[in-house]
Amino acid sequence: MKEGNKCIDQIINVQMITNRGEVVLQLDGKSAPLTSTNFLSLVDRSLYDGSYFNNVIKDPFPYIVRGGYQGHKYNLDLDAKLENQSYINNKSIALKNIPLEIKIRGEDIPRYNELIFMSDDFKRIVLTHRRGSLSMARSIGLNSANMEFNIALKDLPELDGRYSVFGKVVKGMNVIDLIEEGDVILSIKRIRN
Repeated sequence: MKEGNKCIDQIINVQMITNRGEVVLQLDGKSAPLTSTNFLSLVDRSLYDGSYFNNVIKDPFPYIVRGGYQGHKYNLDLDAKLENQSYINNKSIALKNIPLEIKIRGEDIPRYNELIFMSDDFKRIVLTHRRGSLSMARSIGLNSANMEFNIALKDLPELDGRYSVFGKVVKGMNVIDLIEEGDVILSIKRIRN
């Protein structure tokens, strides 16, 4: 996404085609504008096409599938494409790494780079980790989300307030349940209204 482009502030659906089948993801730009815009920017540039599901945790109980892994291609191609981009602010963006983004009911804008610990705030998180939720993967750093994403295989309240949920699976959860490590994202495209 070029500098000066605004964050999305609406619901947008994207179609993800995997080697296991079709999934429709709904991005919530109202509650997670920065994270949704980052994901959509990567979708629009076809950067997820040919990426892998590299972390699938199903045992001893269903947990997550992680997608968007580019392996060595990530280090060479993606860094070159994103080299001069960085997070600017929550209204106008050009992205490389993005911050933790959590929307709390009753607050005008999401909180950035702030883990949620307070019981009252925790209860007011708008987008929580339910079965089928879409969230950004990150390392220990709160400002480290980039391309990889998680889809929850069950409700995971222990992740609420620690990872940016920005959407959900609205069609094809049965396909997500079939995903194994090494499966491929063939393409992700916007669904035009």
